Amino acid sequence: MRTPSKNNTAANAEKQKLQREPKEQPPELIEKTLRWGIASLGHLADDFVAALNVLPPGQHCISSCLSAQRSQAYSFALKHNVPNVYTSFEQLARCPHVDIVYICPQGLRHCELCHLMLNHDKHVLCEPPLASTELRVAELGQKAQSRGLFLMEGIWSRCLPAYHYLRRQITSKRLGNICMVYCTLGLHDQLLSKNLTTAGIQLALWVYREVPTLVRVSNKLRDHKDVLAQVDLFFNRSRRARLILSAEPQRKSTAHIYGTKDSITLHDFHSPTQLSCQHTDVEFVSPQSNQRTHYLNRINMCYELQQVRNCIHQGQPQSELFSHSESQLLAHLLNQVQELLGISFEEIDAKLSVAQLPKAAQALGLNQLGLTRKQVKRLQRMPSWIW
Repeated sequence: MRTPSKNNTAANAEKQKLQREPKEQPPELIEKTLRWGIASLGHLADDFVAALNVLPPGQHCISSCLSAQRSQAYSFALKHNVPNVYTSFEQLARCPHVDIVYICPQGLRHCELCHLMLNHDKHVLCEPPLASTELRVAELGQKAQSRGLFLMEGIWSRCLPAYHYLRRQITSKRLGNICMVYCTLGLHDQLLSKNLTTAGIQLALWVYREVPTLVRVSNKLRDHKDVLAQVDLFFNRSRRARLILSAEPQRKSTAHIYGTKDSITLHDFHSPTQLSCQHTDVEFVSPQSNQRTHYLNRINMCYELQQVRNCIHQGQPQSELFSHSESQLLAHLLNQVQELLGISFEEIDAKLSVAQLPKAAQALGLNQLGLTRKQVKRLQRMPSWIW
């Protein structure tokens, strides 16, 4: 790792400033504990608990959990001292001891579950995607605002100190005018592999803060499998973001942001703890925890949980770090990428997991899925990581 130059005292001072655990909140925010319900249990839920436990006591608690398997639910509740256990989403939605629900089930039921929780006056933090289309995301946002509830798509990268540092470098023009974002994404992280396109697009939007004017997608096939896909987003004034999505495990997940004066590199850019500039490296120390997370640097989700709590206590229906309108834009761009690759999921039942579609096509028949034989063949060649 490169060493900061002796003259770069400002960078060293900022590095020391950033190397700290989440700061404590003002006294007025500690008065009420935010009561969480988890729907449902799995690796994401385990990492959620680990992140929650590094925050100051009394700010958050897990009051309810849900699993279709009763034994799993009781085991989780016993381990983490959760008082309420449920085996259905409807039971959790009606629980009077829950303020907010963390929605993290496998499959594509997110939109349906968000509506269910909002209908029962629960705030919602939902793992991406919120919904399969821009229209459905808009409906969720409108419902949350009309009911005075908080709703956020869990793009937790936006809450990280590294992303805030990057934003300051851009707005202060230390990098000059940004002209290129170049992301390479590998498959060494299991969770990231399910959201590769999402991770790259949200970073491009964070850098440029505007809607792209054009989307182009290309993919290469080798032995009937996608080993490389390229997504290009074009912005005003000839600026661009390029996302290289690789099925090769050795490919690192790195983002390079190029400006007219300097460049900056984010290592493991979906959850970076290190940034490299031309003359210095800046490291961000993750909060210490006795619990190991299943996914890389997932302990840093604590910053997102802080943001959620602050927004709710301030009566805000959304976070400025990833607003409802940006969730709509993300859904719109993801749909464009899918359509350019030749597959549209708009008419497919939202309960059906993308990874299960090829098998489902064989079991249910092509007509019931609404797919042509050509679409199913293309889908079978494309691993789920592309989505």
